[in-house]
Amino acid sequence: MKFPSIDYDISLELLECCMETYRQWESDGEFMIPANYSLVSTIKACAIVELEWFGFIIENEASVIIAFRGTKSDLDWLADLKIEQELFPFAMNGGSVHSGFLSIYKSCREMIIDIVKQRATTKKIYITGHSLGGSLATLLAFELANSEICNPNIYTFGSPKVGNIKFKEKYDEIVRQSIRFVNLYDVVPLLPPFKVDVKPIKIHLEYVQVQNAITFAVNKSSIAKSHHITTYLEGVNKMKKQYDYTPTFTYKLRDEDEMLEEKI
Repeated sequence: MKFPSIDYDISLELLECCMETYRQWESDGEFMIPANYSLVSTIKACAIVELEWFGFIIENEASVIIAFRGTKSDLDWLADLKIEQELFPFAMNGGSVHSGFLSIYKSCREMIIDIVKQRATTKKIYITGHSLGGSLATLLAFELANSEICNPNIYTFGSPKVGNIKFKEKYDEIVRQSIRFVNLYDVVPLLPPFKVDVKPIKIHLEYVQVQNAITFAVNKSSIAKSHHITTYLEGVNKMKKQYDYTPTFTYKLRDEDEMLEEKI
């Protein structure tokens, strides 16, 4: 597989935007906008039953950045646990995706897509998110690419899995610029598990990751700290300093051999 080139300056800029989405949530809507950007819109989305701050859209003369935050509230955690799958309703043959992530995405997508349509012909579109925010970014990038609104540039950090094999295959086909940063000591990118049995109704679900994993290793000796956004900032900064850094592809899909056997 030919691996896309990585612009670590852009990666860090987008990661800083992700950090501001957490500030937005913690400060009831207040956050810092980079000096050379202006605010287009804030993003509120519904987690189960309540609207919450979930990110923002900013722009400059050349680019638009759409940033989503990760899990913060109790309702966010409940959405994370809704691991049953639904067909992705905004793309033909798009596979099935995580029900909780999709419910949040549905509540904010129309406003975001309208804004992108107005700007996509003249500006680059960057989509980013950490943790749960990475899942929302993935769904948005998939819809934009599938609808041929634009070819988005997506950078996620510590994102969990979003959908099944069919979703992953279609995503990898149409989303051309997709970078997924993964800390090897972070368990969240491994979740939900590849195979999920929903009892007592005996439904068997499969979850796989989308392309393209750029990995680093920063061990913070706890699950939460190894997943924290500041750990991703530390890891990406280290990768930038190591100009001869070669990605370690540790996250080989566990089911690749099984998929090959099924096709044969």
